Amino acid sequence: MDRKLKAETASLVLLLAAFPVISAGTEHDRPWVWWLGLAAFAVGAVLPVATRYMDHSTDKVTDMGMEFDERTS
Repeated sequence: MDRKLKAETASLVLLLAAFPVISAGTEHDRPWVWWLGLAAFAVGAVLPVATRYMDHSTDKVTDMGMEFDERTS
């Protein structure tokens, strides 16, 4: 897996985990849990933007078009 896919997968996991954590923090009146969920949300939101500025010079170049499609069908 390349770095961009790893970062975007981590972003998705952080965003999916952030909402229950924020909810639990507000429901049980635990400010540190709420802030932990908010921090997870912020990091998860920033990671996809940061991948645009990564060094992509070592990425594997693939051809475009239906004849080069690597997905299984």
